[in-house]
Amino acid sequence: MGELLVKPAHVNRKTYMRHLLRDVEALDEMILAHAFEKGRQRIGAEQELNMVDESAQPDSRAYTLLNELPDEFTYEIGRFNLEANLDPFDLNGQAFQRTEHQLRQLLSTLYEVGERHQMRPILTGILPTIHPCHLTEEHRVPLDRFDVLNESLLRSRGGQFELNISGTDDLTAALPSVMYEAANTSWQLHLQIDPNDFAEAYNWAQYIAAPVLAATANSPLFFGRELWHETRIALFQQSIDTRRSSYQVRDRHNRVNFGREWLKGSPALLFKDNITRFPLLLTGDIKEDALSSLQQGKTPKLRALNLHNGTIYSWNRTCYGISDTGFPHLRIEARYVPCGPTVVDEIANFAFWVGLMKGMPPQYANLPDKVPFKTAKSNFYQAARTSLYATLDWDGQHKTAREVILENLLPLAKEGLEKVGLSDAEISKHLGIIERRCRTKANGASWMIRNFRPLSANFGSGVAVREVTEAMLEGQRADTPVHNWPAIDSSRVFTVRKGHTTVGSVMKTDLFTIRDAEPISFAKAVMKWKKVRHLPVEDEHGNLVGLITKTNLQGLPEGANHDVTEIMVKELVTADQYTPLQEAARIIKDHRIGCLPVVREGQLIGMLTDTDFRALFGNY
Repeated sequence: MGELLVKPAHVNRKTYMRHLLRDVEALDEMILAHAFEKGRQRIGAEQELNMVDESAQPDSRAYTLLNELPDEFTYEIGRFNLEANLDPFDLNGQAFQRTEHQLRQLLSTLYEVGERHQMRPILTGILPTIHPCHLTEEHRVPLDRFDVLNESLLRSRGGQFELNISGTDDLTAALPSVMYEAANTSWQLHLQIDPNDFAEAYNWAQYIAAPVLAATANSPLFFGRELWHETRIALFQQSIDTRRSSYQVRDRHNRVNFGREWLKGSPALLFKDNITRFPLLLTGDIKEDALSSLQQGKTPKLRALNLHNGTIYSWNRTCYGISDTGFPHLRIEARYVPCGPTVVDEIANFAFWVGLMKGMPPQYANLPDKVPFKTAKSNFYQAARTSLYATLDWDGQHKTAREVILENLLPLAKEGLEKVGLSDAEISKHLGIIERRCRTKANGASWMIRNFRPLSANFGSGVAVREVTEAMLEGQRADTPVHNWPAIDSSRVFTVRKGHTTVGSVMKTDLFTIRDAEPISFAKAVMKWKKVRHLPVEDEHGNLVGLITKTNLQGLPEGANHDVTEIMVKELVTADQYTPLQEAARIIKDHRIGCLPVVREGQLIGMLTDTDFRALFGNY
């Protein structure tokens, strides 16, 4: 999408559609003529990441760093996101070493540049400290192509994008833009595939996606809630779901999807299916006539096809490109693998996936005849929910994801890596990391969950996500595989840097509130049952209109049953999520109040009490 000045779908629609159809015809002809590159196979990767400030919050100045960074870095939709596009390397005994070397060089440069601006890069599928306030329009990168994409998706959706994710906790939320997408960061893996072998390879990539995802999951936290082990899967699918509710009775498909059936035949069928099922979101000024270029002996760039393909986010996506030799190629892009937790973990994930792709046994060449497609799809979502703890339907048996990896897949991955020339030592290093994760049940997701739970119970989710994020930053700088990361000591006293921490990063969000029409007796009961000293009062629209405190209830006669509006405090002192913690402490002291409601657009989003401040840093 970034190669073109994109336009809304209604602009140049007919001209663009003609180019799109000509591109597909050209692709068909190239496949039939065996015009694709032969004798070489490459791997490549894209590193998405976030930048955080000194308090581990998303830093929306990140996109301004591009002027100081190498050309491999580019924008993502959020101002706090960056992406590094690594070079493609021939798949041989040095491929992963070269990939790792380049990635480390790029990240080292990013650390140096970021340090000058008090920013730090972090590798994680979803940044635990991300908050709804970071996903508003002012945090979207100000580029025309993102504006056009946002408007096109909203027009197609016909309203806000809604989230409804049920995990250990539940999350229901809505956002009037595509900025939920900015919360997702991936380690996107590419493998060049010969078109003659594409169907078998693509189907195998679909089948192994579940156990690979189980081994690599790294995104269990979002908005301070514990959701799926790989919440990115649910979040991304819902974040740009353009289907309207009135269409749900029809069998319509999400633009972010696992697929609907096995591939039987030419890889061009995948592109054709996408064109058939998914309306245009964007167009562009296409100069090349693909068929004419082909007839002139040139390799067409298929810009229209690539642009449309870039607006459909299959977890295993087919990509067309032109190699440095001038020949066209096709590749599979695995988009479901999350970013992080460390470089050494990411390279192990890459080697595991490529090893499996190269180690596919002959009996899996006919997957459509052996396994129902919905088995692979169901496995994928089971793995997204509980990763290494998932039970998968594998070869007709129900086995845990760990068993599938340890018993079935690691030997195949080893054979595949041996085929491409990796040394025994390097194979042992990469696959040993995957094995230890499985045996210790310690991928990035499980490490986060094990640490988040006690921290959240003792200090609230705001402090918990910050401490988890800081520990992740430490683990990444040490470059220790995540299965070796120590637990965070939840009994230690947390040092909160008042000058850099905001209210939004530590506030409590699991609040008890009461409606303004309720009787005082109900307010007394709630405060007694839940042992709270402060009870916010909201109107029917969810707006904060008052506060009940224990002081308000003192002296009331027994049986008093007036509405809470008669005794509640109506003139409230509040803060927003950006208020520095030091300023919030001063407000509570100066106004001699016991709690500070945190409000956004009139609605309560969190609260801090004087007890919270004492727990955070003693005598504040």
